[in-house]
Amino acid sequence: MSNYLLDQISGLTEPKQEKSNPFRLDPKLIFKIKLTKKGSIEDKDLIRTGLDILAIEPDKAIVVFSSDLELTEFRRRLKNYSQIIEGNKYEYLGAIDDLVPLEREDRIGRLLELKPVQPGELAALDLELWHTGDRKEMKVSLEHIAERLEDFSSDTAPMRMSDSYVGEYLCIARIKVTHEVLELLLKEKIVKEIDRPPQPAFEITADYNLPISSFPEVIPPPKKNCGILVIDSGVQRGHPLIAPVLNKADVFPDPEQKLIKGGANDVNGHGTSVSGIAIYGDVENGIKKRSFDPTVWLFSARVTDENCQYYEDLLLETQLDQAIHAFVDQYPNCKVINISLGNAEQIYRDGMKQFRLAAKIDEIAYQYQKENKNIIFVISAGNTNPPHEEAKSDEQLITDYPNYLLNQNARIIDPATSAIALTVGSLSYGHGSMTEPADVRRQAIAKLPGYPSPFTRTGFGVDGMIKPDVVDFGGDLALDLSYREGLDLPKVSQLGDNVAGVSVVTFSKNFQSSLFHICSGTSFAAPRVANIAAQLFTKYPNASSNLIRALIVNSAVLPKEIPDEFSKGTESQKIKKQLQIYGYGQTDLERAMYSAENYVVLSEDNIFIPVGKFHIYEIPQLPEEFFDIEGTRTLSVTLAFDPPTRPTRGDSYLGVTMEFNIFKGIDKQSVINAYVDASKTDKPDEFAEISIQNLNKKHPNRSITIDLSPGSNLRKKGTVQRGQTQLKSGAKKYNNLPMTLVVSCNRKWANADEIPIQRYALVVNISHSDPQVNLYNRLQLKVDEIDLRERNRARV
Repeated sequence: MSNYLLDQISGLTEPKQEKSNPFRLDPKLIFKIKLTKKGSIEDKDLIRTGLDILAIEPDKAIVVFSSDLELTEFRRRLKNYSQIIEGNKYEYLGAIDDLVPLEREDRIGRLLELKPVQPGELAALDLELWHTGDRKEMKVSLEHIAERLEDFSSDTAPMRMSDSYVGEYLCIARIKVTHEVLELLLKEKIVKEIDRPPQPAFEITADYNLPISSFPEVIPPPKKNCGILVIDSGVQRGHPLIAPVLNKADVFPDPEQKLIKGGANDVNGHGTSVSGIAIYGDVENGIKKRSFDPTVWLFSARVTDENCQYYEDLLLETQLDQAIHAFVDQYPNCKVINISLGNAEQIYRDGMKQFRLAAKIDEIAYQYQKENKNIIFVISAGNTNPPHEEAKSDEQLITDYPNYLLNQNARIIDPATSAIALTVGSLSYGHGSMTEPADVRRQAIAKLPGYPSPFTRTGFGVDGMIKPDVVDFGGDLALDLSYREGLDLPKVSQLGDNVAGVSVVTFSKNFQSSLFHICSGTSFAAPRVANIAAQLFTKYPNASSNLIRALIVNSAVLPKEIPDEFSKGTESQKIKKQLQIYGYGQTDLERAMYSAENYVVLSEDNIFIPVGKFHIYEIPQLPEEFFDIEGTRTLSVTLAFDPPTRPTRGDSYLGVTMEFNIFKGIDKQSVINAYVDASKTDKPDEFAEISIQNLNKKHPNRSITIDLSPGSNLRKKGTVQRGQTQLKSGAKKYNNLPMTLVVSCNRKWANADEIPIQRYALVVNISHSDPQVNLYNRLQLKVDEIDLRERNRARV
C-alpha cells in the first residue's frame, strides 16, 4: 500500500505538461488525503509529516497543503513505514487510503453549479482562496489576481476585483469575470471555491415600509376557524393587521398587573413578530400580493416582563398551566399552542432525564387527550447564541458551517424536548444581504435555500427520539467583515438578526412608524408550522391532535439542497445527521391537506389499541401502472400517539411505546401467527422484533419486510414516527398479495389498571412522481384487532 502511495506522491509533485496559466500564482501543493473506513490521523502527526491542514471534509478526507513541492518529509516517512529504509515505522500512515489532487469540479460552488456562467456573460462571483495561515501571503495572492483581471479587462468586458477580505481564517473576493477567465481561475490550486453570490429577496428596503393604505381591509376568518394561542411577550393589539383577528389577549397569572407592567400589550416586540407569522404564515408573500387574508384566529398570553424575562416570583409552569386552561377551556376553537420561548441554559445531553417545563407540556397534552380535547403544542428548537461557541472568531461561522450544528452545545433546549409537541428547527431562505449587496464583506452564512440556519438547534431528544420533528424558514445571519480604523486587522461582527434579505419579514410592534419588521430565529419558524396545524384543524375539525401531527410529519420533505456534510458517509450516518438537523423535513400544506390522483393519503384516526397488543392493516394491491410507468414511487407510513410520560423515569420517559412494520409477499395469517407466537415469550417489549426474526426463519432466502427509513429502532423512540421507502419496479413481483402493516403497542412503566389502552392515528401515503398514474379512490385500509394474552409480568 505504501508503494502505491509513493507512486501517488510522484503523480502529485511531478509538473504536468500543460499550457502555463496566465494567473501564475505562487504554487502550492494542495491535495486530499483519503482515509480508510476506520482510519484516523491526529493533526499533530500530519504537521510533523510536513503538511498543513486546510479542511476536514465530511467523508473524512483531509485537504492539506505543503510549500515543499517535493513532499520530502512525507516521502521519507512513507519509506520508513514501508521498510524501504530503516527508522521509525510511523504506523499512523496505515490510515491513508488515497492521495488525490483537487480538480476543477471541486472548486465550483453549488450556486454556480446550478447556474453556470454562460459564454458572453460578465458575472459577479465570490472567489475564495485556501487560507494558508499567512495573511500577508494571502493578500499578495489577491493583489496578483486583481492585477491579472485588470490586464484581461476590456471596454466590452470590464473585469475587475471590486472588493476583498483577508481575515485569520477567510480569504475572499468579489470579482467580475467572463466564462473564459473563470475557467482559468478554476485550474488554480490555491482557489478553494468560486460561486455566485446569493440574491436578496427584495430589491429595496423601502418595500418593508408600506402604509396600511397599501392593503385592502383585512376580513376576519369564519368564527369556526381554528385559533392559535401564542404564549410569549404579549401582542401589540392595535396593529391594524392583527386587530381584526385577535380574539383574546391577557397576562398570566397576573390579572391585576402588579408584577408584569403594560398589560397584554407587547413591550418587547417578540410576541408580535411571532403572532404575525402565526396568523398569516408567509408575511412576505402578503406584502408582495398587497393583500392579507387570515385563515386563523389569534389568542395571546403574555408571560414575560418588559425585558422579555420571566418574573422571578412566578413559577413558569403555573403561568403556562393557567394560560392554557383559560383559553382552551373557554374557546373550543383554540387548539394550537405556539411556544417560541426557551431556556438556553438547559441544553439537552444524551442520557439526561426530561426537563421540567417540557414535562409539564407533555402532562397538559396528555390530560386534555383524556378529556377528549385535542390540542397541539408547537415549540421552537431554540437558538444557539453564539451560534458556534467553540469559534475563536466569527469568521469561523462561515469556514466551519454547517459542521458545528452537530456540536453538543447546539443541541435542543427546554422545552423543545417535549415528546408530544412538534419541535421546529430553522431553515435559511438562501438570500444575500440587501445592505450593500455588492460588498463581499457582508456575508450571509447559509447561501442556499433550505440550508439549515446557522443558529438552529439540533437533535436528538429524550431517549434518542427524533427532534426537531420538522423545520421551516427562520432566516439566516450575516457577518460584517470590515477593518479596524487605522489598523490593517480584521474586525468581524455579526450584523444581528434583522438584516434585510436574510431575515424573516413579520409585524412590528411599533406599527405607527412601520407595519413590518425583520428578524431571524427558530422562534419564527415555529409559528409557520402552527399556522399549518391550525389550517388542518379548520379543514378537519373532528380530527385528533394525533392525526394533525401525523399529517404534518407525513407531508414533510427534505430541502432540495442539503450541505455535503449531511449527505455523505454511510447510509446510516447520513440518515442520522439529516434527522438531527431537519427531523422529517419541511411541511407542505397542500400535501398535508389533500390527495391527488398520483398522491394518495390513507388515514385512520382515534384508534384505540390495548397496551401490549397489535393491530393488522392491509395495504391493498397497487395498480399495474404504478410499477410499469417510470418515476419515483414512494411509500410512507406515519404513526402518532400521545402516551403518558414521567420525567422521573430514567429507563423510559414514555410509559407506552408504539412501532410499526410492513410485510410483503406473504399472507396476512402468517404475519398474525408470528406475532401471536412471539407474544408468548418472556420478552413482552420485543415481540415485534421476535416476530420478524421468526418470519425470516420460516421464509429463508426471501425478502419479506419492507425496509423503511429511518429504521424502526430509531423512529420508534418518538411519539410521531415516519418510515419511508422508494419502491423499485422489481417490487411488482410482491404485489400479488396486499402488503401487511402491523402496528404494535408495548407497555413500559404504565400501570395496566390505570392505562389499559392507547390512542393513536395512522397515515399511509402512496405516491408516484408521474401525474398520469391514477391511485386515487383505488386504495383503502382495513384493520383487524388481534388480541394477545395479557402480560403476566408487571411493569413499574
